[in-house]
Amino acid sequence: MDNPTTLLVAIMFVTIVVTGIVNILMFLSEGLAGKFETPPLHTHWIVLLLLAYLNFFWHTTLILDIEGWTFLGFIGFIIGPVALLFASSQIVIVPAGDTAAKPERQFFQAARRFFLLMAGVQAWVVCLDFVFGDTGYLTWLAAALAVLFGVLAFTERRGIHHL
Repeated sequence: MDNPTTLLVAIMFVTIVVTGIVNILMFLSEGLAGKFETPPLHTHWIVLLLLAYLNFFWHTTLILDIEGWTFLGFIGFIIGPVALLFASSQIVIVPAGDTAAKPERQFFQAARRFFLLMAGVQAWVVCLDFVFGDTGYLTWLAAALAVLFGVLAFTERRGIHHL
């Protein structure tokens, strides 16, 4: 990794990922301190988001193997972490006002944007796998998750969300 452009891409990637991790950890710490109540479903999605961020962070070293970055390649590569950051910003909103008494209602108000962004992240993962020629069962799992997130984005049936 002698290319300074590769290092800049890695730094930007890590900055976005760490920002998301900090957002989630701050939300969880305020919840643990008893400042607000979240339904278990909401908490589960937040923990899964944290795991997604940690997975992105763990794979940062793969960026160092890529040479010959272009601006368009950089934009394409950074879209996934940015979408994940936007998704986490939708779901880690501290309840206030009228929604504070109804945390599940707050969850469903943000659910459509959250799940559409999560579907986009999974579509991004699938695209990266095809671009880098690294398709396998995880690619198809990501595609299935994109479809699942799409379904969750357009339904408010609690039974489907609690599966």
